[in-house]
Amino acid sequence: MKRIIAIVKKEFLQVFRNKMLSKIIFIAPFAQLIILTYAANFEINSLSIGFIDRDNTVVTRELKDAFSSSNYFKVYPVPMNYDKALKQFENDELDVLIEIPNKFEKDVINGEQPTISISINSINSMKAGVASSYIGDVISTFAQKRMTEEMVVPSSPQFKVDYRDWYNPKFDYKTFMLSGILCVLITIIGVLLTSLNIVREKEVGTIEQLNVTPITKMQFIVGKLLPFGIIGLVQLTLGLIISIVVFGMVIEGSVALIYLLVAVYLFALLGIGFLISTISETQSQAMFITVFCMFLFILLSGLFTPVESMPSWAQMITKLNPTYYIIESVRMVIIKGSEFASVQYYLMILSIFAVVTNTIVIIKYKKVN
Repeated sequence: MKRIIAIVKKEFLQVFRNKMLSKIIFIAPFAQLIILTYAANFEINSLSIGFIDRDNTVVTRELKDAFSSSNYFKVYPVPMNYDKALKQFENDELDVLIEIPNKFEKDVINGEQPTISISINSINSMKAGVASSYIGDVISTFAQKRMTEEMVVPSSPQFKVDYRDWYNPKFDYKTFMLSGILCVLITIIGVLLTSLNIVREKEVGTIEQLNVTPITKMQFIVGKLLPFGIIGLVQLTLGLIISIVVFGMVIEGSVALIYLLVAVYLFALLGIGFLISTISETQSQAMFITVFCMFLFILLSGLFTPVESMPSWAQMITKLNPTYYIIESVRMVIIKGSEFASVQYYLMILSIFAVVTNTIVIIKYKKVN
């Protein structure tokens, strides 16, 4: 135990002696947490929308006013010329173009269903999909209002729908993103620092001295990994404090359960980082492999793209991604208030990752006793 403590002290001294490394550990992640939480927002606002109004009546003006009063659209005056409007599309000055036909007001008053032509700039498919949904909501609301004003009886029965939004009723996107971004930052620091650790020892020549010391392989590995596990938990603590104080995040579940999940996850991460460091000869090699792994972990974690929307082969790969399990489980605890029984599956998978990766490390690492 004394030997492990000695190695742990050495690692902490080595980390805090490097001023740049200390800033990377304690300043950069939380600056990224604040910036990414505000920047990584998939809510679409201020969609530029133009109209070609071929009817130019009271009803068409009311329809345009319905879009103007929405927070999602910014109405631009578009000449009644399709070619000019198309040019605005090409210059990315317009997101949506709505063409209102002749006799639109007459058809509405007569209870008929006039056709509105809607063109959407779909270079950004996600933005186009959201825009289409918003447009449908505005038009449906406007049509229902007109039917009420004209006292038109619909041909099909109408039902009153009572919506109930559970867990995040205010649709606060920051609450959803915070937990995921926090897990990603812990992932980056956990794997990056550990992967560079042994390689740095190789480059400066101190690894040979450590290999000939009278400590066992297990003591050496534990002493190397434990400091970064502690640093990861400290980062989690600071990240939760920032999330609560700065963003007003409310943790619905058990904080202790969050720490348990992250501790097991860190155990798996440190094994991955240590494995990268043992197969790399230089810090450049270790950095390249780490960045490659991080891209896969983050992009297949479900943080930015729902796993259910991925192709089947990508979903299979995601099942081998520990970052996916930690993000899902931490979100469940923070947002839904899930208890141990609800996240025990994720905890079991993370435990398997931790055991497997560290077993490989023990087998792979060669130490001269």
